[in-house]
Amino acid sequence: MDSLPTPSDPLPDRPTTIHTEDPLKPRGPWSFVREAVGGGLSKWSWQLMAAWAAFQLLTSFVWARHLRSFTGFAGSPGASALPNNWGEHLTAKDIWELMENGGMKHEPFGSALPLLALLCLVWVFWSGWCMQAHCLGFKARLKHWFLGLLDAFLLGLLPLGIVFGLVRWALSAMGSTGIQGLGWLSFVGTPLISMAFLSAMNLQWWLCRVDRGAGSSGLLRHWGRSFLRLWLHPVQWTSLVLGGTALRAGLAFLAIWIGWRLGGGSTSKVQLFLLLELVAAVINAWLLGWFLRLTALFWRQDEKVRNVRLELEQAKRLAVTVESLEIGGNNEA
Repeated sequence: MDSLPTPSDPLPDRPTTIHTEDPLKPRGPWSFVREAVGGGLSKWSWQLMAAWAAFQLLTSFVWARHLRSFTGFAGSPGASALPNNWGEHLTAKDIWELMENGGMKHEPFGSALPLLALLCLVWVFWSGWCMQAHCLGFKARLKHWFLGLLDAFLLGLLPLGIVFGLVRWALSAMGSTGIQGLGWLSFVGTPLISMAFLSAMNLQWWLCRVDRGAGSSGLLRHWGRSFLRLWLHPVQWTSLVLGGTALRAGLAFLAIWIGWRLGGGSTSKVQLFLLLELVAAVINAWLLGWFLRLTALFWRQDEKVRNVRLELEQAKRLAVTVESLEIGGNNEA
């Protein structure tokens, strides 16, 4: 009787790689949407919301004082000029007239309001940087904040400017066709694309400063990784940038639209409008903090994956070198 064949050795376990092991799996920005919700009520998140709300209220008050100043000094066109100037941008000439002729310099701290608003904006940027540094476990330093901003201009201004400039040109071309739907698309999309460009530049800044703050070695390596982290995920980053920009702009517009519908016939209506602006500003600041945390979490995972890949490549080159030396030694023997 034939004997049964000897069972072969069990198959070796499949080697784990960065593609099969979940902690080291490459992940895009979309995969951190839920994870970035955590930390939304941390110390730095509250500071970010407070700073942004203060900036919004101060700039609204400065604009209101600007409109009121048209009736406060000689040569002004009077109260009938207020509707004609509603919604225009606050220019440097307007600020000068506001401070010199609007009567604010005669009030306690009146002329300091634009400066306070600017300081609140700096507070927004700094608290966001501290939030990212705290999320990744290192100390936020002013040097990395400024150098990251310089990196963002060097790496992102030209390529992002070209892409968003082409989109703006396409929207303008569609608006000039005379088709009503395309005209509305151009009317809504052009300012949205401009705001999205600023958001994309901020994203490049966040990636650059985080890489510097974590101690990335080598300037070219730092530039290369910071650039690729943005441009290797164009669809995911574009959807997050455009979606976040549209949502934040929509909330601010909703507050203005409700205030417009309410009117300003009484003090209570004006106070309600300010409350709506405050709520919209706080929500927008929370969304900004969520985007900052998402960027930091994506950077941490991408850095981990890239370092593991680099170690595997170095180990492979070392193994090939050792094998070639052993073969050479055997041939000599």
